[in-house]
Amino acid sequence: MLFILCNWLYIFITTFITGYGILWALRKAFGWSPRSVHSCIMAGLVAVTAYAQWFSLFYRVNLEANLILVGIDVLILLLLRKPLWQFLKNSLAEMSGGKKGAILILILVCAYFTSRGSYISDTDLYHAQCIRWLEEYGILKGLANIQSRAAYNSSAFCLSALYSMKYVFGQSMHAVQGFMALLLGSVCLDIGKIFKRKKPVLSDFIRLGAIYYLTLLHREIMSPSSDFAVMITLFYIVIVWLDLLERKEASTVPYSLLCVAGVYTVTLKLTAGLILVLLIKPVVMLIREKKGKEIATYLFLGLMIIVPYLIRNVVISGWLIYPLTALDLFDVDWKVPAELVDADAFQIKTWGKGIHEYELYGGPAKWWPNWFRTILSSTEKGLILADVAALVLLVLLLVKQIREKRAEEWDKLLVMVMAAVSYLFWQFSAPLTRYGYVYILSLALLVFGELYIRLWKNRKHAILLVIFSMFFIWKGMTLIQGMWSQRLLPYYIAQADYDNNEGGEDVREHQVNGVTFYYNVSGYHRLPGGGSMFTMRSDRLEDGFHYEYHDWKEIFGEME
Repeated sequence: MLFILCNWLYIFITTFITGYGILWALRKAFGWSPRSVHSCIMAGLVAVTAYAQWFSLFYRVNLEANLILVGIDVLILLLLRKPLWQFLKNSLAEMSGGKKGAILILILVCAYFTSRGSYISDTDLYHAQCIRWLEEYGILKGLANIQSRAAYNSSAFCLSALYSMKYVFGQSMHAVQGFMALLLGSVCLDIGKIFKRKKPVLSDFIRLGAIYYLTLLHREIMSPSSDFAVMITLFYIVIVWLDLLERKEASTVPYSLLCVAGVYTVTLKLTAGLILVLLIKPVVMLIREKKGKEIATYLFLGLMIIVPYLIRNVVISGWLIYPLTALDLFDVDWKVPAELVDADAFQIKTWGKGIHEYELYGGPAKWWPNWFRTILSSTEKGLILADVAALVLLVLLLVKQIREKRAEEWDKLLVMVMAAVSYLFWQFSAPLTRYGYVYILSLALLVFGELYIRLWKNRKHAILLVIFSMFFIWKGMTLIQGMWSQRLLPYYIAQADYDNNEGGEDVREHQVNGVTFYYNVSGYHRLPGGGSMFTMRSDRLEDGFHYEYHDWKEIFGEME
C-alpha cells in the first residue's frame, strides 16, 4: 500500500505536469483555460500513454522511458513554474475542506484495494505477459503468433509498463488502473452538490453509475485490465461532457479535447470507438466558426495518439486492425494467418454471447434468450431490461425533439444517442458485461434521468435525495465490509505481486532454438509464454516470431 502511494505520487506529478504543459500551450493558442486539476491529469494520461506507445516502437518501456519523461517534465516545470504553482494554489483554495477530506479518504481506500485482492483470469492469460514484454523488449514482430491475445494491443499495457517501475520497488507494479479509478472517484465526489442544489442535474445520474461501477471493481482493481481502463475513461468523458453542457460552456476547446480523449479510448479498446459520435458537436461548432487552425490542431493530436497504436498493430500481428481481415494491407512474414484471425473474432463474439452449443448459433432470437438467462446476474438482468425500455423512450424523445425543434435539447440528446449506439454495438457484438458496463449503466441513467428532470422540474426532490443517500450508505457499507475481510493480508507496504504459476498444471515447457517457452497460462513470471504454433524469426527473441503449425502432441506428448 505504501509503495502504491509512492507510485501514484509519481504518476500524479508526471501526468499533471505533462497535461498542464499541453493545456497551457492550447490556452496560448486558443484562449481556453482548464478549470480543474483532473483535466490536467487526464490530458497527461492521454499524452503519456501515447508517448509510451511511440517509445515502445524503438526501445523497451522501462527506466529509460521514465528518465526522458522526467526530463521533459522538468523542462516544463522550469518554463511554467509560476503559472503552474498558481493554478495549483487556486485549485486548492477553491476546494472546500470537506472535499479535501473526502479526497484523502478516497486515496487511502483506493490504495488499500489496489494493494490486494484477486486478478481476473485474463491477467495471467495475457495482460501480465504483454506488460513484461514491453518492460524488457518494447515491441516484437509477430508477438501475436506466440500469444494471440497480444494482438488486442491495448495502449493500457504501455501505460502500465511505463509506471511498473520494478527497478524502484523490486517488483512490477500494477497500480495504474487503481490510479484511474481514483481519478474518476474524485470527479464523482461532486455528486455531493445535489444536496446543496436540492435538485439533480443529468451528470448526477452518470456519477451515480460511475460510483456503482467503481464499487464493483474493488476486489479486482489491481488487475492491469484494459477493460477497467476503458470503462473508467469513458465514464470520465461523459461526466465531464455533461458538466460542460450544464455550465453552458461556449468554447469549442474542451469539447474537442474530450473527443481527442475519445480517440485515446479506441487505443485502450477498439470497441470504444462509438464514443466519437460526440465529435458531431465540436465539428459543427468549428466549421461554423471557421476555425481551421483548431481543426488542424485536434487532427494532429488525434493522429499522434492513434498512429502508434496502428503501427503496433501491424508489428504485433501483421494486420492494421485486429481482428479485421477485410482490411488486408500488409504482406509480412510474421503475419498471423487470416483463418486464425477470423477464428479469434468468431470466438470473441460467441464467448460474449454465451454460445457454447450448436443450436444457439444464428440470429439474436436464438442466442439472446440464453445469454439473458445464463450469463447475467439478477441485477444485470434488471439493468438490461431498463436499457431496452430506455431505447424505446429515447426514440420517443427524438421524435418529440424533431417536432418541437428545441435547439437547446440537442446537446443532451447527442450524448444519449452516443450511449444508445454504443450499447447496441456492445449488445450485438460481444456482450460480456465486463466489456460494456459503462454502456449498460449510462443508457438507462441518461434517459431515465432526463425524463425525471423534465417531469419533476418544478417539484420537490426529497424522495430522490433519500434514494441517493441510501445508495451511498449501501455502497459505503459494501466497501467497509470488503476492507474488513482483507485486513489481515500483508500488503500494507508492498503490493501483492503477480501470481506465480510455477509448477501449475496448465504451464508446460518446450524448447525453440534453445530458448525455453512456457505453454498456456504463464502469467508475468514465465516469459516467454503463450502457445506453440510459432517459430522464432532468428536465434534472438528480439527479432520476433512467425506462424508455424505444430501439433501440440508432437511437442508435449499425450497430456493427461
